[in-house]
Formats: sequence, C-alpha cells, structure tokens
Amino acid sequence: MNTLPDIFDHCHGIVPLRPRLEHWMVALLRDPPTLQDMLDTHGAPLNIQSAGPFRCNITNLIECVADFDLPFLPLFARKANKCLTYVDAARDMGIGIDTASYAEVAQSLARGVAGHRIVCTAAVKDRALMSLCAANGVTVILDNFDELDLLQDVAQEAARPVPVGLRLNGFVRDGVTLYSRFGFALRDIPAIAAQLADSSVMTLQGLHFHLNGYSAEDRIAAISQALPLIRDIRPDDQHDFFLDIGGGIPMNYLADTDQWPVWLSELDRALTGARAPITQHNDGLGRAPGPDGVSGSVDSYPVAQTLVQEDWLRKILNASSGERSIARHLRDAKIALRCEPGRSLLDGCGITVARTAFVKQDSHGTSVIGVQMNRTQSRSGFAEFALDPLMVPGPAPRGPATEGYLAGTYCTESEWLTRRKMVFPQGVRPGDLMVFPNTAGYLMHFLESRSHQFPLARNVFVQSDPTAPAEPDPIDDPT
Repeated sequence: MNTLPDIFDHCHGIVPLRPRLEHWMVALLRDPPTLQDMLDTHGAPLNIQSAGPFRCNITNLIECVADFDLPFLPLFARKANKCLTYVDAARDMGIGIDTASYAEVAQSLARGVAGHRIVCTAAVKDRALMSLCAANGVTVILDNFDELDLLQDVAQEAARPVPVGLRLNGFVRDGVTLYSRFGFALRDIPAIAAQLADSSVMTLQGLHFHLNGYSAEDRIAAISQALPLIRDIRPDDQHDFFLDIGGGIPMNYLADTDQWPVWLSELDRALTGARAPITQHNDGLGRAPGPDGVSGSVDSYPVAQTLVQEDWLRKILNASSGERSIARHLRDAKIALRCEPGRSLLDGCGITVARTAFVKQDSHGTSVIGVQMNRTQSRSGFAEFALDPLMVPGPAPRGPATEGYLAGTYCTESEWLTRRKMVFPQGVRPGDLMVFPNTAGYLMHFLESRSHQFPLARNVFVQSDPTAPAEPDPIDDPT
C-alpha cells in the first residue's frame, strides 16, 4: 500500500527506492508515541511483525493452485523467519512446515504440527536430527548417498517406515546444466528408488528440487524433466506421490518498480564519473565499469520484480510440456504438488526498528549516522539492502538537511547498514527511529549475530485490534 507522503518525508535514498508498505505498517509509522513505547518496553532494535499478511499470502497461494484442481500442500520455510507465531498460523491453516535443523523440527512438533506435515530439508543432517524425524513421521528429503546410508541405519529403530523424498540436481535448460551443490543426479534416481522399494524401513514418497534464483523458466524445465522420472519409478498403486518444487517464489519490494532502472542507471553514471557517487566510496555493489560500459549484477535481492507470487506460479502451471500443460500432466498422473516458500509468504509481515545514536563526520567529511543495530539484523545472503529505510523523528529539534550513510554497531570499517547514500531533508538527530521495511522474510533472522555480545533483537506481533499491546513471540522465551 502506498500512502500519505509525510511518512517518506524524513529519509530517502539520494536516488530513491521507495518501499511498499502494508496498512498496519502505515498506522504504526503515523503513531510515533506507540512506536517509541514498543521500543521502551521490548528493547531496540526490535522486530515488529503481523501475522495477518502471512495468512492472506497463504490463502492466495492455495486459491491459485485450486484453480488447477491439483492436490497441493504448501510448506512454510521456517529458515526464512524463526518466530513461532508463523508456525502456529501455518498449523491452523492446515499447511506444512519446511525445516532445516533439529530445533526447527522439535519446535514445530511441540507447537502441534503433525509429523506428516513436516519435511526436513536441512543441508547437513546428523544422526540426532534423523532420529527425531524418524520417530515422528517427518519426511526426510535426502540429498546424498551418505545421508541415505545414515537414515537406513537410523530407521531400523523407527516404529514405522520413514517417509523420504529425493532431492534432484542436473536439470538442463537450453543445453546448459543448472548448477546446484545439492541433490542426486537425475541418472541415479531409478537405482535409488529401486533400493527404497526393497527397503522395509524407508518409503519413497516423492521427489524434490530447489533451484537457485527465481526463474519460472528454470522451474518449467525442471518439472518437465522430473515428470517422466516419476512415471518410471513410482509404483502403479501409489497415488499420493509428490513433486516438491522448492521455494524461490519471487516478490516485489518497491512501491514503484520503475525506480529500479533509474537507480541502476544513476549507479552506472556514478561509476563512470558522470555524476557524484550514490554509494559509499562509489561502491559498485557488484557492478564495475569496463571497456564496453558497466557490467555485472548488483548484489541484492531483485527488489523490483513484476512477475511475482501467484502470477509466477500460474505461468509455471500453465506452461506447455509436450502436448499438455504442466498442471494437466500433474493432474492426470495424480501427482501432488508441493512448494516451500518463505520470503513470499512473509511479504508485508514485518519491520525492524532501531534508534539513531549519533551523527558525525568521517575522515573525508562525509556524514555518518550511527544506528543501534548491526548489519546482520536486516540482511540476508546479499551484500546490499536495496530498499529505502524510513525515519520517524524523535523529540529533538530538527536540524539542517543532511546526506550520509547509516553505520551499525560492529567495530569494523565495513559496518554499514546500507552502502547507499541517504538524504534527511529535515536533518537527523539522536533518538530518531530508523525503520527498515518488509524485513520479515530472511532479513531479520537469517544472518543475525551476537558479536560484541549485543543481544539479538526481540520479536513482537501487533494485533488486529490497534489498541491492544504487541505480543512477544515465544521464540525469545523458549522456557
């Protein structure tokens, strides 16, 4: 939702990348006393979240696939956000949970999620994790032969056969193999499936893949290559076989996607000396000038995507594979579709808020705005947070307009919350609140660190009743 301009008046990029905001975010940003009270009560930095958009995103995804008359189980990828409120919401809506660690499995079971609605896709699975899954009917997505051997041993003690899925790699698109460090080669799957068919302690329930990036065309190619494989390995009487297409369902962060090419063009102009820098030390963030112009990709999530969420999934299901659509192939073969979105289900669910501590000049005379949070508390695997933060002014008198960079709490020269230059038209003062929008998906928790012994940001949820106090998430008080 785009809304009243005064929310954006106090801070923006020198070349703006204005964020999309949900109604609940706008209401909170326009109520500074309530926001300040939340930080006084729960500490700062603070992750403020709402489960309402999460439920809406789940509903939209389910309704999209229902149009194709397919059996479907979406699974919330817990690695994207650790809060148990989302686990409860997923449980209550009847979807599954994708887990990547012992703690994520144990917590999901403790919250009442049935084992058959949990999958374990952990990149590294030890005996304790495998034993927990085996004892509770959790589907284990096997990635390599060592895992297969370990689970074969662990499953001997299970009360029932352990359900497994096989992760695939080696898909080819336009003659090029799609790289992945995960999964079994496609050519190995028939032999593994035959081994599992002879096993009394494991049972093959489906195939799984997770591709890097967000390309619909890559997914179409992978599904088209997985379908005949399923036909060859699935017993004729097995009607609950699944194909799990992983995550990577894209989303858009910007209120106006046209701002992205403008920003990119201005970055290129700065890198070639055609204008003043718009990044710290004229950092190209992955792009660099060369003899043929500026090349390379900005090391950021692609914040300005236009084919997102349900429209992206519809494109895949409507795509042709031979003489039939992907959806028709799945439906005719009675294959259940699964996916494991994290980021796209958390779209619109959270903001991260911290206090400004100081404004000073560096050795080059550039303004440095010190913020009481570190860069891991609003960052995923990318180098840059390519989205403008907002500022909620505190009680201090306004000063002159300021341009500068947001620095975090770690004691390194590289500790910048964003390397993009920010503008503060009415100045910035200690006590002002910096608000990082739409951070619930991966940005809050994926890399968070307690270096220097700083506490982790706490997590609270606002309610549908705006007068009700925010509720702490149980993840911060596991006892």
